[in-house]
Amino acid sequence: MIKPKFIFGLIILSFIYLLTRLQNLTSIPVFGDEAIYLRWSQLIKNVETLRFVPLSDGKQPLFMWLTVPFFKIISDPLLAGRTLSVVVGLFSLISLCLTFSLYLNFSSKTKQPHIFILNSINKYPLLSLIPGLVYLFLPLTFFFDRLALPDGLLSLFGILTLFFTILLAKYPRLDISMFLGLALGLAWLTKSPAIYFVVLSNLGFVLLSSSKKFYYPLLSALIAFLIYNLLRLGPQFQQIALRNLDYVWPLSEILRHPLDPLIPHLKDLFVYYLQYLSLPFLVLSIIAFAIPLVKSKSLTRPSLFILCFFLLPTLTNLSFVKVFTGRYLLFTSPSLILFLSLSLIKYIRHTKKIFQSTKLQILIILLCFLPNFYWLFMVSFRPFNVKLPISESGYLEGWTAGWGIKSVADYLISRSINYNVIVGTEGYFGTLPDGLQIYTDSIPHLTVFGLDTGLTQIPAKLIDAKNFGDDVYLLLNSPKQTLSQSALDRLSLTQSFTKPDGSQLLLYKL
Repeated sequence: MIKPKFIFGLIILSFIYLLTRLQNLTSIPVFGDEAIYLRWSQLIKNVETLRFVPLSDGKQPLFMWLTVPFFKIISDPLLAGRTLSVVVGLFSLISLCLTFSLYLNFSSKTKQPHIFILNSINKYPLLSLIPGLVYLFLPLTFFFDRLALPDGLLSLFGILTLFFTILLAKYPRLDISMFLGLALGLAWLTKSPAIYFVVLSNLGFVLLSSSKKFYYPLLSALIAFLIYNLLRLGPQFQQIALRNLDYVWPLSEILRHPLDPLIPHLKDLFVYYLQYLSLPFLVLSIIAFAIPLVKSKSLTRPSLFILCFFLLPTLTNLSFVKVFTGRYLLFTSPSLILFLSLSLIKYIRHTKKIFQSTKLQILIILLCFLPNFYWLFMVSFRPFNVKLPISESGYLEGWTAGWGIKSVADYLISRSINYNVIVGTEGYFGTLPDGLQIYTDSIPHLTVFGLDTGLTQIPAKLIDAKNFGDDVYLLLNSPKQTLSQSALDRLSLTQSFTKPDGSQLLLYKL
């Protein structure tokens, strides 16, 4: 029987989580990648034979498959996709708490895995909830829990990999091996970095287990490989490997300059952590990693495993990826959160005699969270004023940010009631036209299609549509638009929306 303390605490955390994640969920407009993923999800929902359409761009389709049922419940496509991410984040929070309880009680001699899980939760009912508290107010998880991206789903499977690897190391059994293989396989159906989980699960078994039954983690890897190969049913399976090459430098290139991109990306890493952790938590994270390294007795086998789970993928990404962004931190964040939670526990224990007041300890912890509270408020209610690092600005600024697209869609839908509406957009892929198409999907008498970028003249197909008597529009990003003066003379500006960086979304009528 699980202690009421844990259940009640988890309910409170879950309630606060849903309250913070669901309010103003569409405060940030759709951006490039979200538009693409949501458009694929709509195509999968509309045409059964297109269930593998994400493979055309080398992307695994599990997140898009899971989005489809949400379209049947929620009419707003952006809200539907982001609600899936919120649900995934809730499971991540709960899974982190359960995994942390196993970590704290790893030395238990319990003979049955289900008894081990129950005893671990009951032995540390409140301490087990600390990762959930950190997860709840961490800007990194808050920001990406509210975007329709597969990275959160990959992070969830990373937590489940940690959970089942710990269980398999203590109890080498076929059923646990199969559950681990399922988690690894689903992660691999989500994003390619899941290959790290496959390697780390086997490494974890070696570090944590005294058993020689190494065939169990190998079986898990085999199950994951078989699940991943279900994608061969799609006609463009080979695109995954080809697209992966676009994101990483080959080993031969790295050997020529081993410190580039490592050193530049290390600088990026500091900037991202300062943004997505906040300064107090950045200091806490440094302490969390320093204590086990300085005190050799603190570096237990579970600590070493979690350290590897964080460091190996992070260092590999820093050394090999061409462009390093904040999203690449998300799937390594569970192990970081576990270490941050350990730092809080050590702080509470070491300062108990110093402060001699639990209230004072709590006050200091709340002060550590204070920058996070402010950032969460700004993202939810003042996203137009949020400043992100330059490499992250595409969520809110530039042509990838979809400020005004929903309003444009509403206007065009209202026009389509009385007219046949034709809309050409700047670009074939991304925020335009996908961001507009997700809102206008299946609307009668409304057609949206992409055009070349850098247009100087009005495309002939739009002129022909106008000659047929259609209501014709051209949607562009400024200052990118390069239309000549003669073309602009034939257009009238219907709507314009200014973005935080001063650029604009412009809707012209022909």
